[in-house]
Amino acid sequence: MTGWAFDEPRFVEEVLKPVHEGWPPEHDLFRVYLLPMDINDSGIVRTALAEVQRQLGRQHFRAFRQACDRLRTQHPAASELLTDSRRRNAHRAEVAAEAGRLTSSLRHRLNGAPGLPSSEVNALVKASDGALTRSAVRASLAASGARELDPIELPPASAPSRWPQLRNNLTRLRFSSLWDYLADTKELGGPATTGAQIATRRGKLRAARNEDSVAEITVLKLVELWLPEDGLITVLRHELIGALGREAGFGYPEVERATSNATDRLAALRLPQDPRAVAYAVWCTRWHRPADRMANWAEAYQSALLDRQLRAALEVLRGQPELPAEWQRQRDELGARLAVLDDELARAKSLERTDVEGAVAAYHKVRAELTDPAVDIAVERCRPAPVSRVDARATRSQIVVTWAPTSSSAGRISYRVVRHGPDALDEATSVLADEVAICMVTDPDPPGGVPLTYAVFSLRDGNPSADATTSASVTALPGVDQLELEGRPDAILGRWRLPSGAAGVTVSRTTAGTSAGEVIVSKTHRGGFVDHQVRPGVTYDYRVRAEYRPAGGPVAWADPVLASATCQETPVAITDLRVEFDEGDLLATWTPPARGEVEIRELRRAEPTPDRAVVPVSTAGRYGSVLRSTGVRNSGQLRGRPSTSSSQFVLLPITVLGDLAAIGVPCEVDARQTSVRGLQLDRLGATVRLTWEWPAGVAEVLVVWRASGPPQGPGDPAASRTEVTRVSYDSAGVHLSVAGGGDYWFGVCTAFPGGDGKQYGPLTSVRESMTGEARYEVRRASLLSRGKRVLTVDGADVLPDMVLVGKTGTRPMNQDDGVVLLRLSSGPAPVKGQFVLPADLRRPVHLRAFSLDAAVVLVPTHLDQLVVP
Repeated sequence: MTGWAFDEPRFVEEVLKPVHEGWPPEHDLFRVYLLPMDINDSGIVRTALAEVQRQLGRQHFRAFRQACDRLRTQHPAASELLTDSRRRNAHRAEVAAEAGRLTSSLRHRLNGAPGLPSSEVNALVKASDGALTRSAVRASLAASGARELDPIELPPASAPSRWPQLRNNLTRLRFSSLWDYLADTKELGGPATTGAQIATRRGKLRAARNEDSVAEITVLKLVELWLPEDGLITVLRHELIGALGREAGFGYPEVERATSNATDRLAALRLPQDPRAVAYAVWCTRWHRPADRMANWAEAYQSALLDRQLRAALEVLRGQPELPAEWQRQRDELGARLAVLDDELARAKSLERTDVEGAVAAYHKVRAELTDPAVDIAVERCRPAPVSRVDARATRSQIVVTWAPTSSSAGRISYRVVRHGPDALDEATSVLADEVAICMVTDPDPPGGVPLTYAVFSLRDGNPSADATTSASVTALPGVDQLELEGRPDAILGRWRLPSGAAGVTVSRTTAGTSAGEVIVSKTHRGGFVDHQVRPGVTYDYRVRAEYRPAGGPVAWADPVLASATCQETPVAITDLRVEFDEGDLLATWTPPARGEVEIRELRRAEPTPDRAVVPVSTAGRYGSVLRSTGVRNSGQLRGRPSTSSSQFVLLPITVLGDLAAIGVPCEVDARQTSVRGLQLDRLGATVRLTWEWPAGVAEVLVVWRASGPPQGPGDPAASRTEVTRVSYDSAGVHLSVAGGGDYWFGVCTAFPGGDGKQYGPLTSVRESMTGEARYEVRRASLLSRGKRVLTVDGADVLPDMVLVGKTGTRPMNQDDGVVLLRLSSGPAPVKGQFVLPADLRRPVHLRAFSLDAAVVLVPTHLDQLVVP
């Protein structure tokens, strides 16, 4: 492990390219062989010498053939020098001296700066003709306490148009900067100055016509010109960066100090908040600006032309000592054009005394070609004519102001409307509209009950007429605003916002849909009323009128504001809620109330049942949960399904009407009282087999049956009865013996323990009719037959149509429950038929014959014959 490795990119950049361009390699052999300056290990030196010599013979470097030849030629001498410690130390001292010179030069160039941009490092390397490398420059920067450092990007801050003119006027006003002027002038807002603030300041300056006021008006004009699209921020940014750049002549520490003192301005002007980063960026802009960004006189000339600053453009051309002929021609043409424009300005000024509109038109024509504050000041002198008439008309809570247009037409004509109230009412005076083009405005919220006048100024390019035209006095009587009525069980409440200037209100009501007279509501105050003289369920119409008491005048009334409300009616509670079970659902019925919606809520068994009362809807909503509907409901019936798995719960009816709810009589529900479903019977001769679906939570049922009529209930004395548990049903089923023919009725109801014994649910019944009986048997056709069997039916005189059904695994329950194996036509007894079990019918196969006539029942003679293994 030698601790040295060949770095090909570095070798190309710092050795081959410089040598190829003429740099003598013997000036720095440490650089040629990629050795550190403090190397003393002879083993590493020999490794570097051998590897570099080997690399010089590679085809990879054939583009630097001359450099490689030069290095191979000097390699023996370089090897002798670097392997001799004394000569190596002497050479190290020479290289270090050159590095010291570079460090001293860079320290002077840095002048306290923390670094040098990459572009400057590259420029140094390029200008040295190979004598310097980026590594050497970086090492010298580090020795000077600096580094290669690129500045942050500052926002654009180019010189704005007419900047010299602004500085001259600020100097006249004894301000060192535009920032100070905007910050120290009371009416302005610093960098956030608005057009309205400029107009206010300009209005105060019109009273004093002197050189300072003219200079300040010019400054305001320029600031107003820069307001759109954050132009003022850009101008102030240019001013700050320029001021910081001027400190660069005294060294980087002065730039950093000045930047630290301007941290408040950095934030306001949207510059980076790190003063050191900004200071370094300004320093680089001042001393390390690329040549292609340096402004020249041609660019300054073109910029002045774009800004229509013809005088500045002419000064640029006149300031060039040796202009080409083409540029001289442009200079002469520009001077001639300025002379024509100056003549036009003089002519316009002479017209001001006789034809103001003609003078303004001439000034605007010049302004289209020339940017000059003198033109702006001249246009300000030419005030527009005032309007001839102003009318103000009150309409409810607003005042509409209209006026005749001004006779002035030159320039941009608009209008300013100012509202004036009594001297004692300062808030009534305000600018209602500024620079409106149409001859009408609406005062949306005038103070009520006070006389108001409206003054209209004509504006030309934002400059007002010398005098305003004022309307006659008008008084607004606005009505109450945001009127809201609320119906309660015992009263109607009203709320509103009383307009300013109103002394009070008067509230009256009438009963809707009747001829009853108007009644004054007595309990009123400035913000509302409470009316207890109302009846539940009745709708009332209210008229609310604001009252005004002008000083020294009669009482005035605003137009009434109308609204209607209904007194909250008390809901009627449900007292007859009934619940039945129907196919797993609950069927709740009740007598519907005359008004209101009925809500059925489900209470858990442990949840306390609320007392009957009328409560707010929000309170009723806290009782249990709404019973989930499973079908279409009407006003007195609901089919639903409980959410609880418990067999016992409570249903609570609630009548909702408006904001009130009436708690009804609860109904206790026991799911065990539900009826069984799917009751079926299977007649096997004198035996009847019963099957059904058990309701959830039911463990016992009562089975009753009787002939000649349905059972009259669980306690019918004429019926037979037996109790069946769920366990016995699942293990053995239910089989009942019935003697003789005729009709029989069978009923099943749930049974559960009650307070005084057992209680029973609804009875589900089914009827079984039988008028005749036939017996059948199934035998093999013969001992030699292969799978053939014979069905024999006997017993009645004439047998009906019959079918034999087979089913895998279980006994068929009806003629459609399985595979039809044989069909027998009606005829005199006995009737026989042969059949064969299908090969695809899995064993064991249960057989059963069915009569297609309900009047005849088929009974098997031997049950064991009906199972084919």
